Amino acid sequence: MEKTYSLTAHYDEFQEVKYASKYSSGSATLPNGFSLQLGTAGARKPRCGLPRWSRREICLLSGLVFAAGLCVILGCILVLKFLALEQDAYCLEGCQERKAFVKASRFIANNIDPTIDPCKDFYSFACGGWLRRHAIPEDKLIYGIIAAIGEQNEEKLQRLLLRPVRRPYRASAERKVKEFFHSCLDMAEIDRQGALPMLEVIEDCGGWDMTATGRQARWDFNELLYKTQGVYSTAVFFSLTVNLDDKNSSRYVIRALDGGSHAVSLKFAHP
Repeated sequence: MEKTYSLTAHYDEFQEVKYASKYSSGSATLPNGFSLQLGTAGARKPRCGLPRWSRREICLLSGLVFAAGLCVILGCILVLKFLALEQDAYCLEGCQERKAFVKASRFIANNIDPTIDPCKDFYSFACGGWLRRHAIPEDKLIYGIIAAIGEQNEEKLQRLLLRPVRRPYRASAERKVKEFFHSCLDMAEIDRQGALPMLEVIEDCGGWDMTATGRQARWDFNELLYKTQGVYSTAVFFSLTVNLDDKNSSRYVIRALDGGSHAVSLKFAHP
């Protein structure tokens, strides 16, 4: 059986302790024999070093430091990008021209043949390097630098057209060109439609029977001329070109050439 201890004190004893603690410090003994420690509560010693932070304060401080570091990094990136843009803009004035000269000089140096004396055979000296590196293809009768540049441009255009569309909105010229290019590569769809698209064009131009007259005629010459020249870009009776005037190079003229040959030429001066 557990022992139970009880502590009882009279009001007068507590009053005694109260007055004793008021004027003295240390220990006091009650009339009933109990010893009490008197005096002020244990004075807290001042802590040295940094104050103790709560976990929430530490998390907030860590987030603030991370955000400040991220802002500094982004600011440095923006400054470097701005400096690069300024350098490119400055380069547009003079350095693009220097780059073009360097590229042209490298092209000439690769195409010449320095082993040949230019005073004896200037053609072999100027074109010998290019002739060694470029043979005439089997499917062509002639082949030159213009044809090679055209093939390079076609390869670049093909790579550009095969890239995904970056501007997919309805009025995007990029989307229209790439969809038209992919439609030319869809051989299954071309075989499925067959001659139907061409028959629709012929029907749109008035049909096969162009000798009909009166009410039986379903075509109009002016409308047919507009469609062939403007819509389908076909020079049926004549072709139109815009060139510099032979007599006055400060203005342009519109030349109307017949469809069969260029023997007849009509010029309309631009005002």
